Amino acid sequence: MKKTILLLLVCLMATFTFAGNLLTEGFEYANHDMQVPVGWTSSDDSWLCGYLEKDHNRLPHTGNWYAFSNAEESWLYMPMYLIESMRYRFTMWAITDGEFLLEIWAGSTPTSGGMHTMFYSTTINKDEYEKVSAYVEIIPPDCQYFGFRAVALDGATHLTIDDVEIDMVEQYTFIAEEITGDTSMYPGTQAVFHYLVHNTGYDPVDVTMHPSNEFFTDFTCTCNGATGMTIPTEPDEIVEVTMTATLRPEIEPGSIAWLDIQMTIPCNCNTAMVTFWVTPLDPEGVQESNDKEISVFPNPAMDFITVEAEGLHQVLLIDEMGKTIRCTSVEGGSIRLDVGGLKAGVYYVIAPTGSSKALVKPFIKR
Repeated sequence: MKKTILLLLVCLMATFTFAGNLLTEGFEYANHDMQVPVGWTSSDDSWLCGYLEKDHNRLPHTGNWYAFSNAEESWLYMPMYLIESMRYRFTMWAITDGEFLLEIWAGSTPTSGGMHTMFYSTTINKDEYEKVSAYVEIIPPDCQYFGFRAVALDGATHLTIDDVEIDMVEQYTFIAEEITGDTSMYPGTQAVFHYLVHNTGYDPVDVTMHPSNEFFTDFTCTCNGATGMTIPTEPDEIVEVTMTATLRPEIEPGSIAWLDIQMTIPCNCNTAMVTFWVTPLDPEGVQESNDKEISVFPNPAMDFITVEAEGLHQVLLIDEMGKTIRCTSVEGGSIRLDVGGLKAGVYYVIAPTGSSKALVKPFIKR
């Protein structure tokens, strides 16, 4: 009876603490059976586990096991079915109401005294859903269990982790992710696209870019201050890559264009690709806007400008040569842009209207 009351109190406390943030509607505590999920153990019940059906304001899910800690120091254990000769990476997501020290250990028994090797240590910050990821190069001998140690800092009481994954790491592998979203630009002008490349293997690897030329030409690729289509990466390194390209002048305004960037590595054992969608604008459809349609201030500007317009959903910043310097999505009809790094001169704020036409407003950068 005492344990049942404790479990109900913890469930209510968690729902109150993360209302509207983490524990949303659809929460099923311990999958209705009031038991810790198979494979998870905690000697003092300081970690309690359940099932979350809804999303976490992060990614849509069909359901996740999570662990919940309300003690000053807690241990949670999982069996560790890893092969010493292989290499692994583990990832999880964590959130807390204050600050928690989160450590991941390995050991021979599911006890704090049986944990002898620490793989990872980090501090989880308040109210921020954080991704925890670490690469385990060598599995020491006599390791049958993972140990998750949580230490409350500065009065924190609740730590939640979920989506715990342990994946085998290959020698040569990588992934890529877009940063720049959908954009609009004029045929014959230049745009800048940003994306991330993550070396997820355990050896250095050179990643070579192969941009498609169906809609674009004049490609330039830069990363870490170096220019070239081949990017060197170290194990577990994440680099930001910038691809500059010119939309072909013969592309029809109002049509759909895209830039595919295929990536390969020397062993040809893995590839990745990012795609950027582009709407070509009609140069003849650009009209000088009055202050009632779109407002840019201050003008002239030194460090920042604010752009406001009804129905504003995207803003392009273009220089006098027609190069697209920045393309930013907008929510709420207003956005503040940092222009402090631009050279002095005349620039144009372009606001697409949802078709091939757009509104334009010039401003002076001092």
